[in-house]
Amino acid sequence: MVGPAVKGVNERGANPVLRATILVGKRWLVWVAVLAALTLALDFVPLFDVLGYDFAFALGMVAAFASVDIGHGVVARWRASTLDSGAALDALTLARLVRRAILAALAALAPPLVLSLANAARVRNCSLGDGLAFYALLPVGTALFAAPAGVLAGAWSPRRGRLVAWSVPLLSLAWAAWRLWADPAVFAFDPFGGFVPGPVYDEALRPPARLLIFRLTNLVWIGAAVTVALAAVGRGRDPRRWRRGLTLAAAPLVIASACLFALRGDLGFAIRRDDLLVVLDRTLTTEHFVVHYASSAGKTPADLALQAEDYEFRYAQLSETLGATPAGPVTVWDFPNADVKKAYVGAGHTLYARPWTREIFVQAERFPSGRIRHELAHVFAGAFGDPILGISFAWHWKGPLPLPTLAMGLVEGLAEAADTSDPDGASTIHQEAAAMIADGRAPPLTAIVGAGFSAQSGARAYTMAGSFCAFLLETRGSERLRALYRSAGNFSDVYRTPLATLEVEWRAFLAKQPLSKDDRARAAEQFRRPAIFKKVCARDLAARLGEARGLERVAPATAVRMLEGACADDPHEPTFRLELVQARAFAGDRRGALEGLGRLAADADVTQPLHAQAASLAAEIQFQARDVANAVAEEKRALALATEDGDRRLATVKLRALETPLGRDTLGRALFGDALGGAGADPVLMFHLLAEYARLFPADRLGPYLLGRQLLGRDPSLALPFLSRACDDDAPSGNAEGTLPPLFQRECRRMVGEAAYRLGDFDRARAAYGRLADEADVEAERLRALDMQARAIWASSRRQGPIARTAAP
Repeated sequence: MVGPAVKGVNERGANPVLRATILVGKRWLVWVAVLAALTLALDFVPLFDVLGYDFAFALGMVAAFASVDIGHGVVARWRASTLDSGAALDALTLARLVRRAILAALAALAPPLVLSLANAARVRNCSLGDGLAFYALLPVGTALFAAPAGVLAGAWSPRRGRLVAWSVPLLSLAWAAWRLWADPAVFAFDPFGGFVPGPVYDEALRPPARLLIFRLTNLVWIGAAVTVALAAVGRGRDPRRWRRGLTLAAAPLVIASACLFALRGDLGFAIRRDDLLVVLDRTLTTEHFVVHYASSAGKTPADLALQAEDYEFRYAQLSETLGATPAGPVTVWDFPNADVKKAYVGAGHTLYARPWTREIFVQAERFPSGRIRHELAHVFAGAFGDPILGISFAWHWKGPLPLPTLAMGLVEGLAEAADTSDPDGASTIHQEAAAMIADGRAPPLTAIVGAGFSAQSGARAYTMAGSFCAFLLETRGSERLRALYRSAGNFSDVYRTPLATLEVEWRAFLAKQPLSKDDRARAAEQFRRPAIFKKVCARDLAARLGEARGLERVAPATAVRMLEGACADDPHEPTFRLELVQARAFAGDRRGALEGLGRLAADADVTQPLHAQAASLAAEIQFQARDVANAVAEEKRALALATEDGDRRLATVKLRALETPLGRDTLGRALFGDALGGAGADPVLMFHLLAEYARLFPADRLGPYLLGRQLLGRDPSLALPFLSRACDDDAPSGNAEGTLPPLFQRECRRMVGEAAYRLGDFDRARAAYGRLADEADVEAERLRALDMQARAIWASSRRQGPIARTAAP
């Protein structure tokens, strides 16, 4: 009954919707409605409500199934229309059906595009160009591949064509998921799924060039498949009977397809471990680690020995802390910098681990590494996590149904908890969590522990989960924490206490944590920014900020224009305003920069750490303008506002440099540079200027302190005499200039301990760190000193003598 009705309609005279329905079938209307409804729903979901990557990715996933189904529908409709005539499918008809399917699939994507563009009247869209590019590369690119695939499925299997059509994207997506599991990269390219860029914490994202190359490759692949089908349709399976001209046309496309697939690693579509070994071409093997690093990184044997020792010490610590060990050696992929790591595995500044393969991906870690233990803890947790991924995942029964449960908060919380003995900064993780709660920014644990972890602000989620897991570890031991991890958060069974009760107990513990004014000020800035889902144009503005920072010194005027646009798009983000001020200063607009800093200083909503940064920048601008009086005033303000010891030390040294003409010509040049942002640009000149300052001001112990600091990582045997002179406790008590301030005394003793450790003088190292722990003003400083003391005790039984300083291998 369908055939005569179709043949009796004047297709050219029908309206477009009716004509499409006649040619494709009602399923086209259904998919148009589904895609439009999905768009309307996404218009009210943060991050997905603008025309950008996230919207295009979500729509593209549905468009993959819509397009193959539309493609199959075209063939099914044609077969129904020729039911009476019994016409056979030939090459010309197949080509027309492919064209018809592509046009129908693209037409189905028109309403979502219009609706998303219309939504821009309600929600700010900061980069329409990027949004259109992602739309073209993701859902449109998918439709161009999937619609012909659906036609070919329908042509190849008349009876089960729809099942085959749907199975093609399912199998392709399953293969992409397998690659994410088996290969080292955290990004994925797929003809149907499009592009997964990597961790959500790497917010900056532009349409990458290799996505365009991948889509062009997809066209070659589907072009080869269609051409082979055109050559073979109606001629059987014997290639000798195929249409000669089309067979000749298909040959180069098939060869090109095979070559492009073979080159997928070189093109960046699918990175395998052999691809990583090309750039990380050196290997360091220890008792528990295999470390791959780049010869271009310039690591010396001393660097490698310290790195190996650092890793083995953290391994020993985690074995004791967690009561478990990995099943085999741990592989560390150590990239020379974040950009190389981003290009090869899809994560730039984000470090990550793969517990199921016992791999860790890091970059440019210095001794002692502040982040390796967190990632290594993920690998250790793989020993008691689920058997497939080694994470906190389990099936929980909901009545008669098993439901998957992912406790992402436990995955990251356990890693944070295992790393609490070496705090990064002046606050412990418990103090940070307490300050966050006091500031009213802490989410409830129910929003952190489970799969909702990734929807929260990274800084808040990691701190809350880490503090809570550390509390459980400290109060209830590692065995129960391992059981909790294995159960994916079944608190009632493991602890015989519900999560709500444990949270009350934990918050009562946090309420007793000492909080200083600086702790609260740091927390106000650290936990200020929301999750990516709640930011204005998060991906575009993050990308714009990174690009502007790269242009500030080489094309400052362009950077200014970019940052002015970012400030217009998100006028309430102070970091954009501060970066704009700096760009204006680089562009030579001193007056505009200082006016901008004045507005920032008058803004009560700007946090204290950002006010301190602004004052430090103002001092640098004034120094370059030779306005010493105002430079001193701004640096004093920076010192008063500083919340970190490192910032206080820097401001103090800069003030010392500004006191005299000789100080400004030596120490001032070293710290402020000869041009804005030029401090440390030439390390040889900087060291010379510091040495000149030490020679000209022999009574000032800051001179040898700064020289020892510069030499510590290069040659501790040369650094130690300078550091010993700097923090010798026999300094003249009445000579203010000759006495190292207490803040510098503590840092100097820490460096003495590190130099002694590097040189194998473990008794001296233990003594230095023990004294630091005894005299520590804050708990975080005491914990760091005890951690280094434990390192010295551990190393004293394993290493004899200093680590040699020789050239890189």
